[in-house]
Order: sequence, then structure tokens, then C-alpha cells
Amino acid sequence: MNAEERLDRLELELFRVQAINNIQNLMGRYTVNHAPATIHQAINFFALELPDVSAEIGDRGVFVGEAGLRELFIGRFPMEPVGNLLVHYLATPMIQVASDGKSARGVWRSPGVEAVRSADGGQPVALWSFGAYAADFVHIGGEWKIHHLQWFRTIKSSFAEGWVKDLSMTHTGPISDSANVRPVTYHNPYTPESVQEPVPPCPPAYDTHNGFGWATTPQQAATVAQAGPAR
Repeated sequence: MNAEERLDRLELELFRVQAINNIQNLMGRYTVNHAPATIHQAINFFALELPDVSAEIGDRGVFVGEAGLRELFIGRFPMEPVGNLLVHYLATPMIQVASDGKSARGVWRSPGVEAVRSADGGQPVALWSFGAYAADFVHIGGEWKIHHLQWFRTIKSSFAEGWVKDLSMTHTGPISDSANVRPVTYHNPYTPESVQEPVPPCPPAYDTHNGFGWATTPQQAATVAQAGPAR
């Protein structure tokens, strides 16, 4: 390997390392905007120029394309800011940047709390909402954007009753029969009779983007970081 090839490789590796921080900040901005007053702005972090851009939320459906995301974040999600609360934290970040540096995969466990006021303006109900995010990211137009996002809902229940007794929100079903919405790909929330799979898995290493199926493939075995080359 000559000096020019070594420099090219080092520049790519530096770009991949910096991408991890940029993607973490991107998801941070997404979750900050995932609030009743600003949830409509979350669409700005997606690669709307790609026809297969998508967001899958629990068992609500897979919202595809710019039209689908606008239907979700602007037409379905918005709620009265007063008295409502949506807080979904990001934990245990696992980010894998493709070898070619053009895309990335990420998984975050996400504990959350909510307060939802009924449509008639009654007293808000305190809720637990725990799950995980999995996402594909694409580097396009000089910046990282969300290509595919999936929210795996593990529990959603009232604070008072808890997730073992309150199963009323375990299956909520599609919220639209729109042409922009496709059937869910995976939904396995907790119930006293369920078996929880290791989904989404740790993002596997990969060379170039080849689809989003990895996110619903259960983790088969424990993984450890691979040692770098000897120097």
C-alpha cells in the first residue's frame, strides 16, 4: 500500500469515527423534538429525498415516503401541548458505520414516560412507555439523515397499574388505511405470556447498505468488539 492509499484509508476511518458522534447528535435532536409542541419538526431529520424513507411505530404501521412521514408526524402525531408529555430517552447507543462510509445502523434502548390528556380535556394519565429504536442512516447532501426508523414498543401502561396488570395498550393497531402505510414488520410487546426476543439486535458490521431486515433479526449470540490489527 502506497502513501496515497494509506492517506485515503485514514481519511475514511476518520470520517467513520466522526460519523458516530454526528449520528448520536442527530438522534438526540430527533428525540428532543419528539414532544407535543414540536413533534411536527421531527420530519426534518429524515432523508425525504429518498422514496423508501420510512418510520415504523409499534403496531401502528410503516409510514413510507415523504407523504407517509408527513401523514404521521404532521397529521397523526401532533397533540395539544398543554398537559401532554412525551419523553423518550436514548440509552445504550450501538452504532455501526458501513465500511464504505455511506450509511450506518444504530440501536438505542429507550425508557420513557408520558402524560396523555383525554380528548375532552380531562386529567392527564401518567404512562410508562419503554422500548427500543433501530435505524438506518444515510450520508446524503453532506449530512447524516434518518433513512429508516423503527420504534419497538415493549411496554406501554398506566403508571398506577404497571405493565403486568395494565395490558390495555399492548396492541393498539393501525392508525391509518392510507396508501402510504404498510403493515408492521415486528411487534412483540410484553405480556405475562410472551417471550421477549433480543430484537432489535446489536447492529452487525457491514460493508454497504443492503436493506433494513437486520433490525428484526434476533440477536443469535453475544458479540464482543473485534481487536484491531497488530501494530
